[in-house]
Amino acid sequence: MDSCQVIVVAGRCGAGKTHWIRQQLAAQGWQQPLFYACPGYGSMGVDLARMGYLYPRLQVLPAASLEACWERLPPQGQFFLEVGYHLDIHCLQIPLPRVKRVAIATPEETEFCHWADEVVEPAVPLPAIAPGLPDLWQIELSDQVFDPPSLDEVLLELTEGAYGQVQRLKGIFELPDGQAFAVDFSLGLKDIEYTNLNLPLWFEGRPRRWSGLELIGHHLDKAAVRELIEDAVLSDPVLAQYQAHYRTPLEAER
Repeated sequence: MDSCQVIVVAGRCGAGKTHWIRQQLAAQGWQQPLFYACPGYGSMGVDLARMGYLYPRLQVLPAASLEACWERLPPQGQFFLEVGYHLDIHCLQIPLPRVKRVAIATPEETEFCHWADEVVEPAVPLPAIAPGLPDLWQIELSDQVFDPPSLDEVLLELTEGAYGQVQRLKGIFELPDGQAFAVDFSLGLKDIEYTNLNLPLWFEGRPRRWSGLELIGHHLDKAAVRELIEDAVLSDPVLAQYQAHYRTPLEAER
């Protein structure tokens, strides 16, 4: 009996799991139903939201719904299952016969290599493995809009270690010009990656769509990071002024 193909992608933090999945999606002809899930990050996280925003035809499934969805997946479909770095790859239970295991790992990472059907070398060199798993901290920022220079300062301080050793930073942020951006940083890379999500411009009040920040690292000062973020968020009057400024030229063009 035919079944949906499940491609399980695993690797340590910052290995490039999401990047590899995005490469596969870019190569697809979108002739088949495509699905994505990322268990281990709650009901909604940065990767789930970003994948949904970037690929509107991709069906993003929260981890809590996985058990109920297996039997309903179409046999001609393809399901990308990204495994959180902190989950045990040997405990995954997938009740479908067509399962392919892909590890984004170096040859020295023998646990991943022995588990996988296919091993893909990380696209960039990974930093040395620190003792113990890094902490995962998530904060939802939906309806928050950031002052751009202040947001730049927040990201610079976080990635330079002012609030703990940040190994991985992912975020979706709203700006006063109506745009939403995804931000991606891995320890060992020189630059922060910015991706315009090409969502509809939002000029009326606070955006009613998901945004948030995800930090992975050691010795994170979460309370101080929360204060840092709050100081970079625009107040209602200032946001209204910004939006009126950006909205006026568009209204004139109409």
